[in-house]
Amino acid sequence: MYLRNCWYIAGLPGEVTNEPVGKIFLGEPVVLFRTSDGTVAALEDRCCHRHLPLSLGKVSNGHLQCGYHGLEFDASGACVSVPGQSRVPPGAAVRRYPVVEMYDWLWIWMGDPDAADQGLIPDVFWRDDPVWVATGEYWAVACAYDLLIDIQLDNTHAPFVHPDTLGSSAITDTAPRVERTDRTVSAGRWMMDVVPSPTFARAIGTEENVDRWLLWEFTPPSLCAFDIGCAMAGSGAETGDRSQGVTLHTAHFVTPETETSCHYFWSVGRNYNVDDIAVTGAMHAEFKSIFSEDVEIVEAQQKSLDNTSVWRPIDVNADAPVLQARQLLKKFISAETDA
Repeated sequence: MYLRNCWYIAGLPGEVTNEPVGKIFLGEPVVLFRTSDGTVAALEDRCCHRHLPLSLGKVSNGHLQCGYHGLEFDASGACVSVPGQSRVPPGAAVRRYPVVEMYDWLWIWMGDPDAADQGLIPDVFWRDDPVWVATGEYWAVACAYDLLIDIQLDNTHAPFVHPDTLGSSAITDTAPRVERTDRTVSAGRWMMDVVPSPTFARAIGTEENVDRWLLWEFTPPSLCAFDIGCAMAGSGAETGDRSQGVTLHTAHFVTPETETSCHYFWSVGRNYNVDDIAVTGAMHAEFKSIFSEDVEIVEAQQKSLDNTSVWRPIDVNADAPVLQARQLLKKFISAETDA
């Protein structure tokens, strides 16, 4: 069961060019295409005539043409042309999904189209802010989407999964401060006067002790947004002065595909050395390696779960932030289902 009246990331703008693109979101087949003015549209990926996926057709004069009998559909999902006859049959239409292009991502609303509110798209300002530079990728991942949410919000895995990059015993030694609102769950760790992890030692250019922060916020359905960094120990970062440190933002957004697969969009941004291409390349490579280690874990989890008929997880104290995020998402889904 999924939350539907919300925005998910459907893809990257460059994916949708002159040909239709078929994908599955929340178990539903969707086709993306560009209209004559370049706007991205999303429709149900099945023709109302004989059920052929419309993604097997082509874009013709800004309309989506079915590859079986040539019926054409506009961006609203209405059939506007049937070869061999002048009249379009009553009710000839497919479902439309609202789409917005923002922050260099394509966002899709899988619920009631009339309820789509662009203002509810999460604020990922640093993706297109000129004083920041961002990088990232899209990966198809063979696991349930909630497993990817769990591993991002469970910071205590870092010393074991990422020992050569983000890992540090300071993470497990420092309890998080957890806060919950009606719409979000957030947690923060301030690790004071600690040895920097390998990634941050390289970023700040020293192995001297630092004050390190790891702050995250979870917004349903699946955005895990992080503010991470470090500054020289005692330089005032915890009270707002980060001038002697480095700050990174990372975002992880997971769009369910099926019950055991998902679309994973990750991004990393920084506001230092923004014009240094070499730094950008090194940052991308390092975080790609880090996040691929996460994917290796969750895909192995999924395979294990697929081979298990009965499983009761045992929770530990460090699971508290993750459990609160799960409860919040469940609350949203239940409210939507009961409405």
